[in-house]
Amino acid sequence: MIFFRITLFFLLNVVLMQGFSQSKNHRDSSESIPFIRFQYAHLLPSGDFEETFDNSNSVGGAFGFKTASNFQFEIEGNFMFGSRIKRPDLLSSITNQRGDITDSEGELVKIIYDLRGFSVFASAGRLFTLKNTNPNSGILTQVGVGYLQHKILIDYRDGDVFQLSDKMLKGFDRLHSGLALKQFIGYQHFGIKNMYNFCLGFEFQQGFTKNRREYNYDTQSFDKGQKFDLLYGFRVGWSIPVRERASEDFYYR
Repeated sequence: MIFFRITLFFLLNVVLMQGFSQSKNHRDSSESIPFIRFQYAHLLPSGDFEETFDNSNSVGGAFGFKTASNFQFEIEGNFMFGSRIKRPDLLSSITNQRGDITDSEGELVKIIYDLRGFSVFASAGRLFTLKNTNPNSGILTQVGVGYLQHKILIDYRDGDVFQLSDKMLKGFDRLHSGLALKQFIGYQHFGIKNMYNFCLGFEFQQGFTKNRREYNYDTQSFDKGQKFDLLYGFRVGWSIPVRERASEDFYYR
Protein backbone atom coordinates (compact mmCIF):
# COMPACT_ATOMS: atom_id res chain seq x y z
CA MET A 1 0.00 0.00 0.00
CA ILE A 2 2.86 2.42 0.77
CA PHE A 3 4.28 1.83 -2.73
CA PHE A 4 0.98 2.73 -4.38
CA ARG A 5 0.49 5.83 -2.20
CA ILE A 6 3.91 7.13 -3.19
CA THR A 7 3.19 6.35 -6.85
CA LEU A 8 -0.19 8.10 -6.75
CA PHE A 9 1.34 11.14 -5.03
CA PHE A 10 4.05 11.36 -7.70
CA LEU A 11 1.52 10.96 -10.52
CA LEU A 12 -0.70 13.74 -9.16
CA ASN A 13 2.27 16.08 -8.83
CA VAL A 14 3.24 15.49 -12.44
CA VAL A 15 -0.28 16.33 -13.59
CA LEU A 16 -0.37 19.48 -11.43
CA MET A 17 3.01 20.62 -12.72
CA GLN A 18 1.69 20.23 -16.25
CA GLY A 19 -1.37 22.26 -15.40
CA PHE A 20 0.64 25.19 -13.99
CA SER A 21 3.08 25.28 -16.89
CA GLN A 22 2.73 28.12 -19.37
CA SER A 23 1.09 27.30 -22.67
CA LYS A 24 3.75 29.23 -24.62
CA ASN A 25 6.22 26.44 -23.79
CA HIS A 26 4.22 23.87 -25.74
CA ARG A 27 2.91 23.37 -29.24
CA ASP A 28 -0.41 25.09 -29.71
CA SER A 29 -2.13 22.26 -31.58
CA SER A 30 -2.51 18.50 -31.30
CA GLU A 31 -0.11 16.52 -33.49
CA SER A 32 0.08 13.10 -35.08
CA ILE A 33 3.12 11.55 -33.36
CA PRO A 34 4.74 8.18 -34.13
CA PHE A 35 6.95 7.11 -31.23
CA ILE A 36 9.12 4.44 -29.68
CA ARG A 37 8.93 3.82 -25.92
CA PHE A 38 11.21 1.97 -23.51
CA GLN A 39 9.39 0.90 -20.35
CA TYR A 40 9.63 -0.78 -16.95
CA ALA A 41 6.88 -2.15 -14.71
CA HIS A 42 6.73 -3.47 -11.15
CA LEU A 43 3.82 -5.91 -10.93
CA LEU A 44 2.04 -7.53 -8.00
CA PRO A 45 0.43 -10.99 -8.36
CA SER A 46 -3.12 -12.19 -7.79
CA GLY A 47 -5.35 -15.04 -8.91
CA ASP A 48 -3.65 -18.29 -9.92
CA PHE A 49 -0.41 -16.45 -10.67
CA GLU A 50 -0.01 -15.67 -6.95
CA GLU A 51 0.07 -19.38 -6.05
CA THR A 52 3.49 -19.72 -7.69
CA PHE A 53 5.06 -16.25 -7.98
CA ASP A 54 5.56 -13.16 -5.84
CA ASN A 55 6.15 -9.61 -7.10
CA SER A 56 7.71 -9.43 -10.55
CA ASN A 57 9.29 -6.96 -12.93
CA SER A 58 9.10 -6.42 -16.66
CA VAL A 59 11.15 -4.43 -19.15
CA GLY A 60 10.27 -3.87 -22.76
CA GLY A 61 9.39 -1.52 -25.54
CA ALA A 62 6.54 -0.31 -27.67
CA PHE A 63 5.91 1.15 -31.10
CA GLY A 64 2.99 3.55 -31.09
CA PHE A 65 1.12 6.26 -32.94
CA LYS A 66 -0.88 9.14 -31.45
CA THR A 67 -3.30 10.74 -33.89
CA ALA A 68 -4.07 14.44 -34.11
CA SER A 69 -7.47 13.65 -32.57
CA ASN A 70 -5.64 12.06 -29.60
CA PHE A 71 -6.45 8.43 -30.23
CA GLN A 72 -3.45 6.18 -29.63
CA PHE A 73 -2.44 2.75 -30.95
CA GLU A 74 0.47 0.58 -29.78
CA ILE A 75 2.22 -2.74 -30.21
CA GLU A 76 4.44 -3.73 -27.28
CA GLY A 77 6.57 -6.58 -25.97
CA ASN A 78 7.87 -7.14 -22.44
CA PHE A 79 10.28 -9.53 -20.74
CA MET A 80 9.18 -10.70 -17.27
CA PHE A 81 11.53 -11.69 -14.46
CA GLY A 82 11.56 -12.21 -10.69
CA SER A 83 13.43 -14.11 -8.01
CA ARG A 84 10.75 -14.99 -5.46
CA ILE A 85 9.03 -18.34 -6.05
CA LYS A 86 6.32 -19.69 -3.72
CA ARG A 87 6.92 -23.42 -4.23
CA PRO A 88 9.69 -24.37 -1.77
CA ASP A 89 8.90 -28.10 -2.09
CA LEU A 90 9.05 -28.14 -5.89
CA LEU A 91 12.14 -30.40 -5.98
CA SER A 92 11.84 -31.89 -2.49
CA SER A 93 11.81 -35.42 -3.93
CA ILE A 94 15.34 -35.05 -5.32
CA THR A 95 16.97 -32.49 -2.98
CA ASN A 96 18.15 -32.56 0.63
CA GLN A 97 16.59 -30.60 3.48
CA ARG A 98 18.49 -27.46 2.53
CA GLY A 99 17.30 -27.62 -1.06
CA ASP A 100 20.62 -28.78 -2.54
CA ILE A 101 21.12 -31.65 -4.96
CA THR A 102 24.03 -33.98 -5.67
CA ASP A 103 25.69 -33.88 -9.09
CA SER A 104 27.24 -36.79 -11.01
CA GLU A 105 30.50 -36.44 -9.04
CA GLY A 106 28.86 -36.47 -5.62
CA GLU A 107 29.21 -32.72 -5.04
CA LEU A 108 26.39 -30.62 -3.65
CA VAL A 109 24.85 -28.18 -6.11
CA LYS A 110 22.78 -25.13 -5.11
CA ILE A 111 19.47 -24.78 -6.95
CA ILE A 112 18.23 -21.34 -8.02
CA TYR A 113 14.58 -20.56 -8.84
CA ASP A 114 13.47 -17.57 -10.90
CA LEU A 115 10.48 -16.33 -12.84
CA ARG A 116 10.90 -16.00 -16.59
CA GLY A 117 8.26 -14.97 -19.09
CA PHE A 118 7.13 -12.49 -21.68
CA SER A 119 4.05 -10.72 -22.93
CA VAL A 120 3.00 -9.05 -26.18
CA PHE A 121 0.02 -6.73 -26.58
CA ALA A 122 -1.76 -4.65 -29.19
CA SER A 123 -3.51 -1.72 -27.53
CA ALA A 124 -5.82 1.16 -28.39
CA GLY A 125 -6.66 4.14 -26.24
CA ARG A 126 -7.53 7.79 -25.90
CA LEU A 127 -5.60 10.76 -24.56
CA PHE A 128 -7.69 13.25 -22.58
CA THR A 129 -5.96 16.62 -22.43
CA LEU A 130 -6.16 18.91 -19.45
CA LYS A 131 -7.67 22.39 -19.78
CA ASN A 132 -5.29 25.14 -20.91
CA THR A 133 -2.31 22.80 -21.15
CA ASN A 134 -0.20 21.06 -23.77
CA PRO A 135 -2.68 19.53 -26.30
CA ASN A 136 -0.36 16.53 -26.80
CA SER A 137 -0.25 15.56 -23.11
CA GLY A 138 -2.81 14.41 -20.58
CA ILE A 139 -4.56 11.44 -19.05
CA LEU A 140 -4.08 8.29 -21.14
CA THR A 141 -6.47 5.33 -20.99
CA GLN A 142 -5.83 2.11 -22.92
CA VAL A 143 -7.15 -1.41 -23.38
CA GLY A 144 -5.27 -4.21 -25.10
CA VAL A 145 -5.26 -7.86 -26.06
CA GLY A 146 -2.28 -10.15 -26.44
CA TYR A 147 -0.36 -13.19 -25.23
CA LEU A 148 1.21 -14.05 -21.86
CA GLN A 149 3.73 -16.78 -21.06
CA HIS A 150 5.60 -17.57 -17.83
CA LYS A 151 7.46 -20.41 -16.14
CA ILE A 152 9.74 -21.30 -13.23
CA LEU A 153 13.36 -21.14 -14.32
CA ILE A 154 15.27 -23.88 -12.44
CA ASP A 155 19.01 -23.25 -12.67
CA TYR A 156 22.27 -24.32 -11.10
CA ARG A 157 25.75 -22.95 -11.61
CA ASP A 158 28.03 -26.00 -11.53
CA GLY A 159 28.03 -29.74 -12.02
CA ASP A 160 26.13 -32.19 -14.16
CA VAL A 161 22.81 -33.20 -12.58
CA PHE A 162 20.94 -36.02 -14.32
CA GLN A 163 17.73 -35.30 -12.41
CA LEU A 164 17.70 -31.78 -13.89
CA SER A 165 18.13 -32.63 -17.55
CA ASP A 166 16.14 -30.54 -20.01
CA LYS A 167 13.58 -33.32 -20.37
CA MET A 168 13.13 -33.68 -16.60
CA LEU A 169 12.87 -29.92 -16.02
CA LYS A 170 9.77 -29.75 -18.20
CA GLY A 171 7.92 -31.71 -15.56
CA PHE A 172 8.68 -29.09 -12.90
CA ASP A 173 8.81 -25.68 -14.59
CA ARG A 174 5.02 -24.95 -14.69
CA LEU A 175 5.15 -23.47 -18.20
CA HIS A 176 1.88 -21.56 -18.69
CA SER A 177 0.68 -19.49 -21.63
CA GLY A 178 -2.48 -18.11 -23.17
CA LEU A 179 -4.61 -15.16 -24.18
CA ALA A 180 -4.20 -12.00 -22.09
CA LEU A 181 -5.93 -8.65 -21.63
CA LYS A 182 -4.55 -5.41 -20.24
CA GLN A 183 -5.78 -2.00 -19.14
CA PHE A 184 -3.77 1.15 -18.42
CA ILE A 185 -4.56 4.55 -16.94
CA GLY A 186 -1.94 7.19 -16.34
CA TYR A 187 -0.31 10.39 -17.51
CA GLN A 188 1.49 10.85 -20.83
CA HIS A 189 3.63 13.82 -21.75
CA PHE A 190 4.92 14.86 -25.17
CA GLY A 191 6.96 18.04 -24.86
CA ILE A 192 7.90 20.57 -27.49
CA LYS A 193 11.35 18.96 -27.68
CA ASN A 194 12.07 15.30 -28.25
CA MET A 195 13.98 14.84 -24.99
CA TYR A 196 11.29 15.18 -22.31
CA ASN A 197 8.60 12.68 -23.22
CA PHE A 198 7.32 10.08 -20.78
CA CYS A 199 4.38 7.97 -19.70
CA LEU A 200 3.57 6.64 -16.22
CA GLY A 201 0.57 5.08 -14.55
CA PHE A 202 -1.20 1.97 -13.35
CA GLU A 203 -1.50 -1.22 -15.38
CA PHE A 204 -3.71 -4.28 -14.96
CA GLN A 205 -3.29 -7.63 -16.75
CA GLN A 206 -5.49 -10.72 -16.91
CA GLY A 207 -4.10 -13.94 -18.36
CA PHE A 208 -6.22 -16.93 -19.40
CA THR A 209 -3.46 -19.52 -19.35
CA LYS A 210 -2.98 -23.28 -19.26
CA ASN A 211 -0.14 -25.52 -18.14
CA ARG A 212 1.53 -26.54 -21.41
CA ARG A 213 3.30 -29.50 -19.72
CA GLU A 214 -0.08 -30.91 -18.52
CA TYR A 215 1.61 -33.15 -15.93
CA ASN A 216 3.55 -32.03 -12.82
CA TYR A 217 6.26 -34.39 -11.57
CA ASP A 218 6.34 -32.94 -8.05
CA THR A 219 2.62 -33.50 -7.38
CA GLN A 220 2.41 -36.55 -9.65
CA SER A 221 -0.84 -35.28 -11.09
CA PHE A 222 -2.29 -33.89 -14.30
CA ASP A 223 -2.85 -30.13 -14.54
CA LYS A 224 -5.07 -29.33 -17.52
CA GLY A 225 -7.45 -26.76 -16.06
CA GLN A 226 -7.88 -23.14 -17.16
CA LYS A 227 -5.92 -20.63 -15.03
CA PHE A 228 -6.76 -16.99 -14.35
CA ASP A 229 -3.56 -15.02 -13.79
CA LEU A 230 -3.82 -11.46 -12.49
CA LEU A 231 -1.05 -8.87 -12.38
CA TYR A 232 -1.30 -5.21 -11.46
CA GLY A 233 1.18 -2.46 -10.75
CA PHE A 234 2.96 0.67 -11.85
CA ARG A 235 4.50 1.22 -15.28
CA VAL A 236 6.83 4.02 -16.39
CA GLY A 237 8.21 4.63 -19.86
CA TRP A 238 10.51 7.01 -21.74
CA SER A 239 9.26 7.89 -25.23
CA ILE A 240 11.14 8.94 -28.34
CA PRO A 241 8.75 10.72 -30.74
CA VAL A 242 9.48 10.71 -34.46
CA ARG A 243 8.65 14.24 -35.55
CA GLU A 244 9.39 16.07 -38.75
CA ARG A 245 12.10 18.66 -38.27
CA ALA A 246 10.71 22.15 -38.43
CA SER A 247 11.91 24.13 -41.42
CA GLU A 248 14.44 26.85 -40.66
CA ASP A 249 14.37 28.44 -44.16
CA PHE A 250 13.51 32.11 -44.50
CA TYR A 251 11.90 33.61 -47.55
CA TYR A 252 12.29 37.20 -48.66
CA ARG A 253 10.33 39.15 -51.24
